[in-house]
Parts: sequence; C-alpha cells; structure tokens
Amino acid sequence: MKRVFQNVRSVYINHTLLKFKSQTIINQRFYTTTIKEYSISKTRNIGIIAHIDGGKTTTTERMLHYAGFTRRIGDVDHGDTITDYMKQERERGISITSAAITFGWKNHRINLIDTPGHVDFTIEVERSIRVLDGAITILDGVSGVEAQTQTVWDQADKYGIPRIAYVNKMDRIGAGFGRTVKEMRYKLGTRPLVCQLPIMKKDSIGNNLFFGIVDLLDMQVLDWNNNPNGSIINKTILTEQYPISGLFEEAVKGRSHLVETLSEIDDQLLEIFLANEDPMKVPVDDIREALRRVTLSGKAVPVFCGASYKNIGVQPLMDAVVDFLPSPLDRLPPLATLSDKIVEIPLKEKEKLCAFAFKVIHDHKRGPMIFVRVYSGKIDNRMTLFNTSSRKRERVNKLLQMYANDVEEIPSISAGNIGVIVGLKETRTGDTLIQINDSRQDLKLQSIDIPSPVFFYSVEPTSISDEKPLEDALKNMLREDPSLHVHVDSDSGQTLISGMGELHLEIIKDRLLTEFKVNAEMGKMRISYRETITVEQLEHTCLYDRELMGKKQKAQISLMITPLPENDKGISEEGGNRIEIIIDDLNSEQQNETNNQNSLTKLDKIEIRDALHSGILSALYRGPILGFPITGLYIKVHSPKLFGLESTKTAISACASQALGEAMKNGAPALLEPLMDVEVEVPEEHLGDVLADLTGTRRGNILGLETSGQLIDYDHSIEIYAPPDSTYISSNEKQKVIEPKRIIKAHVPLSTLLGYSSSLRSLTGGTGSFNMRIHSFGIMSEDRAKSVITEIQGGY
Repeated sequence: MKRVFQNVRSVYINHTLLKFKSQTIINQRFYTTTIKEYSISKTRNIGIIAHIDGGKTTTTERMLHYAGFTRRIGDVDHGDTITDYMKQERERGISITSAAITFGWKNHRINLIDTPGHVDFTIEVERSIRVLDGAITILDGVSGVEAQTQTVWDQADKYGIPRIAYVNKMDRIGAGFGRTVKEMRYKLGTRPLVCQLPIMKKDSIGNNLFFGIVDLLDMQVLDWNNNPNGSIINKTILTEQYPISGLFEEAVKGRSHLVETLSEIDDQLLEIFLANEDPMKVPVDDIREALRRVTLSGKAVPVFCGASYKNIGVQPLMDAVVDFLPSPLDRLPPLATLSDKIVEIPLKEKEKLCAFAFKVIHDHKRGPMIFVRVYSGKIDNRMTLFNTSSRKRERVNKLLQMYANDVEEIPSISAGNIGVIVGLKETRTGDTLIQINDSRQDLKLQSIDIPSPVFFYSVEPTSISDEKPLEDALKNMLREDPSLHVHVDSDSGQTLISGMGELHLEIIKDRLLTEFKVNAEMGKMRISYRETITVEQLEHTCLYDRELMGKKQKAQISLMITPLPENDKGISEEGGNRIEIIIDDLNSEQQNETNNQNSLTKLDKIEIRDALHSGILSALYRGPILGFPITGLYIKVHSPKLFGLESTKTAISACASQALGEAMKNGAPALLEPLMDVEVEVPEEHLGDVLADLTGTRRGNILGLETSGQLIDYDHSIEIYAPPDSTYISSNEKQKVIEPKRIIKAHVPLSTLLGYSSSLRSLTGGTGSFNMRIHSFGIMSEDRAKSVITEIQGGY
C-alpha cells in the first residue's frame, strides 16, 4: 500500500468514555485527518532541533504513526525508521541528513523536517532552519540543556524562529522537568512557560515512574496506560480528590503562574485576567490565544513534557504545533537584494515567483533533487526557471512531495510550501529561483553561511578506469553538501576532501565506497590548517606578460594587504578574508583603449571586477608554505592597468592570482591551526585531572569554570515557575539533590583533541562528556610549525 496521502483519507475516531468522581468526559482522537489543498493559514513548516540522542527521530516516528501515515512505529535501535533512511544512519542509530516529510493533523498540513543533532552536521540544521517558520526544541529530561542544544537554539535565534519546547525522556531515572525548565532560562536566555506537569508515581521499591501529564490549560490528567501504542488518551478532569497527594495544588499553582506571566507580557490577556480576578476562571481559549501571540512574537516559549519512546505526550505536542507555531502568513516577509537595494518578498500566490533552494540530494534513478521553499508565486510542472545565482536557465521536469525517502508527484508547489524539483542541472544550496520572463534577474534571497572545514584526507582512484566514476561521485556529493570541499593539490596531484569533522569525513568515505561504489584508496585523515601573513601592511605591484596559445596576455595590478582585526571573521564566501576591488582609477585613456577594440574582446567594469575577484579567490586557495587556504586578510586590489586586446579576462584573472601569490611570499607567512570552543562537563572529583590534561599536552587555554544547571542562580527579576523535582534544590522542599557537575570552557587546538573522547572517558570513569565547535584559527608557535611542516612535507 502506498504511504502517500490521497485526496481522501478516512477518519478514525477513538471514543474513550471515562468516569472519575462523577466527572464524565469524552476523549475524541482524530487518528488521521483529511488531506487536501490546505490554505496557507493551515500550513505549518516546522523542524525538530536538539542535541544528538535527544529523541528527535523517535518523536517524529510517533507523530507519523498517530497522524495515520504509518501502520507501525519505527525504532531507531532496530534501524527501521522512516526519516533515518540512509544506510549509514540506520547502522549508527543517528541522523546524518535532514529529512522532510508531510502529513496532516487536525485539519492542518504539517511540513516537518527532522534534523541531525551531531555537531559535524550543523550545516543540515542551518539550511533547514533557514526555510522553516517554527521549530520544536527537544530537551533530554536527564541531561537538560546540552551544548549542541545551545548551538541549534542560537541558529534558530539568528533567523527569529518561534519555538515550543518538549522535555523528553521523562521516564528515565534522573529526569528533572523543573531543573530543565530552569536551565532554559539560565542557559538559553528564554522565558519558559510551563503548560504541562509530569505525573510521577512510586513503584514498589520507591522509584519515581512517569505515569502521565497534567494539562494546565484544561486542568485535565492525560494518561496512555490502556494502549501500548499510545493511540488512545485517557482524559480525566483534575480535582482535589485525585489520589496523588499534592498534584491538584501544584497544578493550580502552575496554572496561576502561567496566567499571571502571560498577563505581564500580553495586554489582551491582562484585560481578561483583571475582569475575572481569579487565574482559574480565565477561559482556556483566551489562554491558548495569548500563548500563540507570545510564542509568535518570541517573548516566551511554551514547555511540554513526555516520553516519546514510551508513547507518552506526543499527541498534545502535535496539537501545540497547530495551536502555537506560526503559519507562513504569521512570519515577516523574507528580505532579498535587488539592484543593491533591500526588498521584501510578499507571500502571495498570484505574485511573481520567488523560491529558495535549501538542499540538494542525488538520487541514482531521478538524478539531482532540489528542495525548495516557495516564498511567493507558484512553481508549475514543466516551468522554465532562471537561477539568479548561477545566471542559468533551468527546466522543471517533475515536482515532488517528499515523504522522507518516498515521493509523490504533484502538479505545483504553491507559496508558503516546501517541495522538490527534479531536472535542475545547475542549482545548488542557497540559490534563488525566479520565472524565466521575470525582469528581476539580480534578485537574491539571503544565502546560507557555510562553516570552514577543519579535517581533510586524500582520495585516489585505484585505476585509470575509476577516475571518471570518482570524479562524478565527488561532483554529486559536493552539490549535496556545501560544507564539503574538494580540490586538487598542484604539487602532488592528489585530490583532497575537506570536511567538518571526523564523523563527517567517515560518512563521506563510506558513501563513496558503498553508495557510489567507487574503487578508491583513502589517505590518512589530517587537520586542515590555514596560512596568513604576519607583517602589518604589504604593498605589491605585479605585471603579468605572457604568451598563451600564440596570443599575448598582459595586465598589471597593485595590491595592499593587511591582517584583519582579531574580532573580524571576514566573509565566508571569500575564505574568511575581505576583498575590496577599486577600478574607478582605471584612467580614461585605458578605458577608451579598451572600448575601441573589437566588440568580442571589449570588457566593461563589471567583467574586469569579476576577473580580478576570480583571480584573487583562486590564489587564496593555496598558501606559500604548505598549500593550505589563506585566511584572515584584507586585500585591496587597485590601480589596474590594461593593454587593449592583450588584457583579456584570462590575463586579468591570472595577473591578480600571480600578484597575491608573490605578495604572500614577501609577507612573512605563517601557519594557523584551528582553535576549538570546548565545553567539558565532569563531576567535581575529576575536575583537577581533566584541567591538568587540557592545559598540559593539549595546550588549552581555560576560559572559565561553571556549575552545571542543576544548581542555578537565575535572574530573580523575572519569575520563572518550575515544578519541584529531585534534581534541583527547591526553596519550598528540601529534597535529595543530585550532585552537580562542573563545566570547563576552553579554547583548545584541534590537533590535540583527536581521540579526546576516549581519553576523557578514561580520566572520568565514563562520567565526563564534551562538545566542541570551531572558534577561530590561531598562529602556531615556531616549534609547532616546524613539527607540522616536517610531518606533512618531510622538512623544509
């Protein structure tokens, strides 16, 4: 049976009639919804973001099952999930690529993207968040707010994405809902609004067992005990007679805090609250509408709880997606550049087409598949498009709706929706697409920041016959993954692949050998260093005068080069450098001389500028010491001199490249090594050993020590309600407290962190954990530089 939605779906309704203390209610669960052409207001483009192993894919699988998309629930451990469909994902039990899937819930269309949590695949989160309207942040109830949680939260902040939070794994020993809520304030800087309470029951030996949830809006108890798949929810009105002592009182306290906090930040609810005076009398619908307003404005984040693996809490989370996360109409229109001006793209289907390509995957049967978000207009099947980034015409062969690894062919992709185009040959991640007859051919939406790679290895075909398959495979993978870099070393002739981390390159290697079936040999994984100059300022003039293919090529330019300030990261598209090209000083005699030539060789200022920029970029890719990319420089190109027909675009580009190469040799070049932002979380008793290890052989610079969020000194000027639990100190109840861990923050050279995971386990008896991400590139000491040169080159 096809798993794709048809125009008509059956509606399966479970009615559960429960009686408790003379209170009778009917629980009505729409097992699936009718799928149709939803209006934009009933569309939700959302993503699931979290630290690795937070339960993103597990939660997604439950959503698909309860929406009627799957007959059985997939399991990450068994390797049979819908969204983790790659062989490498199922073998490792982690998400590697973001997966898109569409399903219906409560008469709404939900376009969901499940993202990876590993730091090596941050680019997948970045390009997914770029096109989403809202997100679910999943937090591990045991671990709380983790390092990668903060990273993906910052990414969502960057694009102003409204979020709801879901504290997962409440069934685990050590789970702390109240502690995690407080960590959201302390570590993420947000204002959490508790909308549910976890219900714990004592087992026969005194352990807390997660039993169900209290809905603070409806003041109902939700439990899933009567159905192992979690399809049926038992709802009971919460009263003072409920058998769990203190639950009703804590729920009243929680609802009162929720209403009072909402009244502080939402004027409409304040008026209703003042009219009713009692928080318990404020209508549920008014609270729900206020929650939606503060969520969309980013003033607060509703918090829910559950245990996805035990099938508890997922349906209320899906309801919250519909109730509180934005439709495309609720978001500000995206900004684009047009003729060097900032313009808004209105979200209207009858407007001119504007779409953004945010992901490319290669299918062995269908070819390149381009994931797009349509911001205005509509993409129809067989339409001819114009790529404003590559300046190429593109033809749509098919339009698809993705269901992870499955597809359904569709006639069009309308404004506000996400879909897939088959047939585009030149489109890459970050490109803007418009209709071919649109006059706005320089319209460009904001692109995606691509982080710099920090590891590389060489790859060589085993025979001459394998060269073409390897080249094709690398071309496809480069188009899929913008964080992957491939270049050929001009000295050794080796093909070098650069990536974001050890796992990233391990996956690339595995895919080359198994998925693309390339016969190739891989070299040892190495760190991707950088090169720069150490002089304060460098001036250089270069005259390029050569004969190529019997034709004279001649041009001259001057350069002024200085190191960038320490806090200036440069432009990612320019390799962390800043390039300024001044051709206004091209004197009129030279311009006339150029303009009087044959029209086939006539160059305007834009072509001259592009040729100079291309030449500088090519030279930046290879430094003078070991051939590593050059970074951290401000390069001013000025005083170009042209020589009529001899000054072709090739000559100008080659002159710029040669000028920078010569200048770098005279600028006291130096090697740079990647410095990582490292956070190590360890128990207090192992703190000394770990600090000694980081500052000793690993050459780390300790930035500070903090206490884990289990003992929190939060800002009391904003009152945060969090229910008491046994994993943090409550001012009202003196309960047993789990010992907090210490967090070490440091800058550490990447070269010393290879294999650090095993070392940390050994130092802490398996109780320590760490997370790292690229911070910057720092100049090596002379002894360290000599050691690296000897290792790579065999000496000077």
